[in-house]
Amino acid sequence: YQRARQAILRLDPDGNMTEKYQEILPEDLAVSKEVTEENRFGQGTSKLAWFWVIDGGRSQLNVEARGLMEEFYRINWLKARARRDRWKEEVSLVMHEMLWTGLWFEYHKKMWEQRALQLTEPGEEAYANKQMGL
Repeated sequence: YQRARQAILRLDPDGNMTEKYQEILPEDLAVSKEVTEENRFGQGTSKLAWFWVIDGGRSQLNVEARGLMEEFYRINWLKARARRDRWKEEVSLVMHEMLWTGLWFEYHKKMWEQRALQLTEPGEEAYANKQMGL
C-alpha cells in the first residue's frame, strides 16, 4: 500500500489525493479485541481505522448505499444487544441464586433445630446447636 500511495502522490502534483489516501500507521492495523475478548471493558469506544470509512459514490462502504459499513454497524449493534441480554440474564440468575442459598441455609437450620429437640446426649445437642449456627 505504501509504495502504491507514494506512486499516486507523485502523479498528483496538486496533492488532492493525500487526504483520501492517508499513510497507514501501525495503530490503524491493530486487531480489534472484540473478537478475542468479547466481554472486555470499553467496547463502546472502539473506532474503525480511516481506510474502512473512505466515502465514495460507488464505494461498497457507503452507508447510504446500504454497503458494508451499514452491515458492520448492524452486526456490532446486534452483538452489543446480545451482550446486554446475557448480562441481564446473569443478574437475574445471581439474584435467584442468592435467594436459593438463603432458603437452603434456613431449611438446614430448621432441620437441625428439630434434631436438637430430639437429642438427649449433651455432645449431640452441642453438635446440633453448632450446625444451626452455620
